[in-house]
Amino acid sequence: MGTFTSRIFNFNAGPAMLPAEVMEKAQGEFLNYQNSGMSVMEMSHREAKFQSILDDSIFALRKLLSIPDRYGVVYFPGGATLQFSAIPLNYLAEGESADFAQTGVWATKAHAEAKKFYPNVQSIFDGKESGYMEIPEITDEIVHDHAKYVYITSNNTIYGTRYAKFPKLKKAPLIADMTSELLSRKLDVENFSVIFAGAQKNIGPSGLTIVIYDKDRLPSVNHPIPNLMNYALMEKNGSLYNTPPTFSIYIAKLVFQWLLDKGGIDVMEKENEEKAALLYSYIDTSSLFHAPVPKSNRSTMNVVYRMKNSDLDKLFLEGAEAAGLSGLKGYRDVGGFRASIYNAMPKAGVEALVSYMKEFERTKG
Repeated sequence: MGTFTSRIFNFNAGPAMLPAEVMEKAQGEFLNYQNSGMSVMEMSHREAKFQSILDDSIFALRKLLSIPDRYGVVYFPGGATLQFSAIPLNYLAEGESADFAQTGVWATKAHAEAKKFYPNVQSIFDGKESGYMEIPEITDEIVHDHAKYVYITSNNTIYGTRYAKFPKLKKAPLIADMTSELLSRKLDVENFSVIFAGAQKNIGPSGLTIVIYDKDRLPSVNHPIPNLMNYALMEKNGSLYNTPPTFSIYIAKLVFQWLLDKGGIDVMEKENEEKAALLYSYIDTSSLFHAPVPKSNRSTMNVVYRMKNSDLDKLFLEGAEAAGLSGLKGYRDVGGFRASIYNAMPKAGVEALVSYMKEFERTKG
């Protein structure tokens, strides 16, 4: 890992660890990007060098995901949460409705935000009673007749669940928040009308959001849309309507190139499945730890687990930190533990975690 050999294994859910190779590349260019005499962080977003960064990043992302030409790729500020408002404002007119599958906190917040503007939006699934351990099978039969789109959160960071297979709908377009798993597994972009993701999991620093949308399916609406939420306006201005998070875009470009150099999404998906299988297989055979999520719904990005004796939780976390395994505490409303093993987490990190858990079970279980 070069100059970063002393770094810990960072299992935080986000902002999350970045590939060491990307960090080293950014470190080497930090003060003087391509002999410009300045950092990307200092560079005007109107500079030719930054325009090249922007263009190269979008080109690389299109290649990674095989994004068709009719889809726009736009960088937005404000984090993924801004899209909770932007999507209904771009896709619904007064009196219209959409369907939401509430599989966790973020999907529920997106539903509540849309309802502020469009009271007719509906829920076609609410997993609150099951503690958000369930993932619904969404088919055309359960989609309401007048729904303009169906909204899902593809991977639930907090609860460690995901859609093992994405819905394929004819009745209404599919819109997906993929913040915690975009670029981690193969997908067919053409199955979606909109895909969006905050950068701070698998892409780069926080503060940047990527929106991939089918321009042919973007309706014309008569109501005003705030400029920084307006898909057509942001696309027309090439993500440069205002000053974008330039350094985050630069890091995203490096991450996309890192993924291409590794062999693309196919290779990354295989690695992620292997890492997740290694951790889940130990947990499932442990007498001390257990995973609450049904196997068919388990995330490969966020492995949620608990101890059968919760009195040991604090001791487990203290020992993990001392062993260089950081960020394992579960979400504040859920408790237990969560190992976020995004693209940048090497297999060695998962092996180190399993080794620590085995030793903890041997001595404290």
